[in-house]
Amino acid sequence: MSFVGKVLVVVQVVLSVCFMGFAGAVFTAQNNWRNESLKLKDNVASLQKSMNELESEFNNEKTEMTKELNKAQSEAETAKAANEALLAQTKTLQTQLDTARVERDTSVAQAETTGEEAKFRRQESDRQRVVNKSLHDTVNELRAKIKGLEDTIFTQSIREKNLVAKHTKVVEELNYLNKIVANLGIDPQDPAIAGMQSPPPAVEGLIINTKKDKRNGTRFVEVSLGSDDGLSKGHQLFVYRFGTEANGNRPKYLGKIELVYVDPDKAVGTVIDAAKNGVIEKGDHVNSKL
Repeated sequence: MSFVGKVLVVVQVVLSVCFMGFAGAVFTAQNNWRNESLKLKDNVASLQKSMNELESEFNNEKTEMTKELNKAQSEAETAKAANEALLAQTKTLQTQLDTARVERDTSVAQAETTGEEAKFRRQESDRQRVVNKSLHDTVNELRAKIKGLEDTIFTQSIREKNLVAKHTKVVEELNYLNKIVANLGIDPQDPAIAGMQSPPPAVEGLIINTKKDKRNGTRFVEVSLGSDDGLSKGHQLFVYRFGTEANGNRPKYLGKIELVYVDPDKAVGTVIDAAKNGVIEKGDHVNSKL
């Protein structure tokens, strides 16, 4: 082989090594970009789910406030109508009372003519006095009812104002969240980010009850945390058990649970990841951070 041929062979080998290195760099860069894209999609899905939950909570709160407002308005209108009816009845009774007073005065004047007539009129006046007292008592009762209805109307008015203020606050919070979502460049209607779940807050509690499955493994657990602690359905918690002095009190990982039912002060979760070297029992600890 001539010297030129040897040179060409060496150049070919060097170029082959360079192309192999360039192909490896391109493959590595492609994988890095793919991983970053998947991570961004997961972040967008999480934000969309959080926004959907907030919108759902707002719609529920708006519906409840609308029901309470309509109920309060209906009660106020009913109370107002009853008040007007009582006022009309009071006016009628007052007219009857004035008439009775006039009749009583007339009877007293006529009673002065003769003793017998006076006696008769006196008896009639006594009877009329009983009627007047009954009318006075009725008027006082009606006035008390009117006062109670006025207090009810006032209370309902304050309640209506509070509901309107609460509704206004919720609307302002929703508008603020919509601005944040818009600034992040997220389309709330994008189906790709539906069903997202906000991460659980930093909490720690205890297993207060367990339910076994047919294989004597733990299937459901009840924890001492609830919605008052910021948890909701779908949140996942880690289960562990404190160690003994022999192993340095190191906690032992027992598995992971997902909440399926949440009350204000407690919740029920199903075991989605159980450790092979331990069974979840009452008294074990749960934490949102491993």
